[in-house]
Amino acid sequence: MDVKKYNLKKVSTYLIAGVLVCGVIINLIAWPQICACQIGSTAFVILELILFAALCVYCMRMISRDRRGEGTLLGNAIQTIARYEFLIEQLVSRDFKIKYKRSVLGVFWSFLNPLLMMSIQYVVFSNLLDVRGGNVPHYAIYLLCGIVMFNGFTDCCNQSMRAIIGNASLITKVYVPKMIYPVTKVLSASINIVLSMLPLLLVTFIYGLFNGLYLNWSILLIPLALVLLIMFAVGMGLLLSSLMVFFHDVEFLWGVLSTAWMYATPIIYSLELLKGKADWLVTLMQFNPMYHYVTFMRTIIINGCSPAISEYAICLLFSVGMLLIGGYVFHKTEDKFVLYI
Repeated sequence: MDVKKYNLKKVSTYLIAGVLVCGVIINLIAWPQICACQIGSTAFVILELILFAALCVYCMRMISRDRRGEGTLLGNAIQTIARYEFLIEQLVSRDFKIKYKRSVLGVFWSFLNPLLMMSIQYVVFSNLLDVRGGNVPHYAIYLLCGIVMFNGFTDCCNQSMRAIIGNASLITKVYVPKMIYPVTKVLSASINIVLSMLPLLLVTFIYGLFNGLYLNWSILLIPLALVLLIMFAVGMGLLLSSLMVFFHDVEFLWGVLSTAWMYATPIIYSLELLKGKADWLVTLMQFNPMYHYVTFMRTIIINGCSPAISEYAICLLFSVGMLLIGGYVFHKTEDKFVLYI
């Protein structure tokens, strides 16, 4: 039986073209921020060209090694996706459908849930407790951005955490790269994040008509913000799913940790509220990945401009770092899964 394989030359062409288009869009939207960065616009463009050239060289090396029957990390990952493409599609489709099985509103909950959460929290924290602090402009949209991003992240983690023990019957009978199970859980949950962006943009548009907040070209950066968040969620999902096999207490600890993480992230309040009261927490916030992802989205939608160039680097660093940590832990423990599930 022939094993399905992708044409790496064609894949590389699409990858390079996609990176080029993405880079041009970022440069056009973020040019004021690029000019204001410490290294200067010229040095930044040169750095971009060097990184782009490095990508092209790596893709050429990947194609060359594939023709000789040798593999590369990216090439092997691409061919694994090709080989199990049908299974990945089925798992993502199954997980997405199961979530809304026997639900009257079905997928509509992806639109309704963030709006209901925003309405409740807006009334409680803005009107009753008045914790917005710092006179946050456009607080309703500020709150909704935080809810969509953080709830999307926790949903990805909750879904992927039980991915291995939930598919124990398949893992013990059929060989499939085990990493596929938590990754597909994150991908299915990511569909809800994408769908949640529609009511966010719709509410922003309607709200802006009466409050002077208008959407502009910066919203083209939203896919990048979501990709960075999903990469971070995949890494966290790999870590949690592998730990869950050996320590079932992880499920309960994560419930507590995620709640604490939510309150430690300025979703319902602003950093202005903490200044002068807990300056140490303001400093510590720079090490909170979700603070940066939420701020990235708020800058795009509320400020109508690109985040600072440093925010791109910080978000990318957290995403790649979590992906490497989660992947490393998963790879080192996956051979022992069958002994514990």
